[in-house]
Amino acid sequence: MDESTEKFLSAVKKYKKILIAIVGSPDPDAIASSFAIMEILKIQKIDSAIVSQREVSLSQNRAFMKLLKIPIKVDSQFHCDGFDAYIVTDFQLNLIKNVSEKIPCAAHIDHHEPEKNRIPADFTLIRTDCGSTSALVTTFVKDLKDELNTKDLQLISTALMFGIQTDTDSCVHASETDLEAINFLSQFANSKIINKLNGIHFSETTMSYYNRALKNQTLYKDWCFYGIGFIDILHRDSIAVIADLLLRKNSHRLVAVYSIIYDEDMKEVYLDVSLRTKSKTLDLNSMIKKITPSGGGRTFKGAYQVNLNYFRFTDKNHLWSLVEEATIDWLKRSRDSSYLHEFSGIAKSFLNRIMDFLKK
Repeated sequence: MDESTEKFLSAVKKYKKILIAIVGSPDPDAIASSFAIMEILKIQKIDSAIVSQREVSLSQNRAFMKLLKIPIKVDSQFHCDGFDAYIVTDFQLNLIKNVSEKIPCAAHIDHHEPEKNRIPADFTLIRTDCGSTSALVTTFVKDLKDELNTKDLQLISTALMFGIQTDTDSCVHASETDLEAINFLSQFANSKIINKLNGIHFSETTMSYYNRALKNQTLYKDWCFYGIGFIDILHRDSIAVIADLLLRKNSHRLVAVYSIIYDEDMKEVYLDVSLRTKSKTLDLNSMIKKITPSGGGRTFKGAYQVNLNYFRFTDKNHLWSLVEEATIDWLKRSRDSSYLHEFSGIAKSFLNRIMDFLKK
């Protein structure tokens, strides 16, 4: 048994009921890894529940949950009464307001650059060299497959395989760990379900936002920025999907899609920006952290949010003009500074190779 599996089991066995929290966007990688952990906890006789802070909005993701019968509750406040620990998967930060003060974090599993202010967990598995959290959780499934019944193993394998596929852009950006996980999961996954999910078209709402983005673009050197305007929280996931589409369909080195999100339930308004790049050397995480701590990135992908509650009652047109101008200005500055940083990094790497050669 892998050492990480042993340590994970040792950490969770101390608890009777665990909250599995999807803190960020409920995308297939977060959903799949949470679902697999729930099933693993079940065979360890540990009760658990998957709770998402946000509604699952994309039609493909809703079909994903329905076809695999993945139970997810939505609770923006993460009420933790009745739970004695929580787990965070596929998110940089394991600190959850109103939860971390009450119960301990049993496990934090992720593949993004970790946040500096994350809190200790009984078990931590963070690997930034991996393209998905689902691939990391696959290690647990591989070690415990004999304890799972055939039906559950198929459901988990299908979910994890789709999670890896989605987060690695159909394995274009898959790491060795991702590919090893897919090789294992393919023995048990239901290929018909995966093919069905891949055949689901984007909703009319998502495509209308896509068309809106095309009409409002700003090209700056080899980067391009697309503004969508105001979006309801229920359609927030469309931003990332649109960013993926625009990067694939254009020759830009980086695309950024930005929108102002209205969350009526939480009474919140915030800027949401998704970034996609074709450059493996562009450090999106460092770039985003210079703009705001509310976000982060990994190779090829990143996102950040800026709270705008102070401007909730400002005229919408005026607010959009102000936010759009500031966003484009920040992104232009980021493009110029990141280019210089990337060039110096390449030069340093080149010099190091020369020094290594001379030492031989």
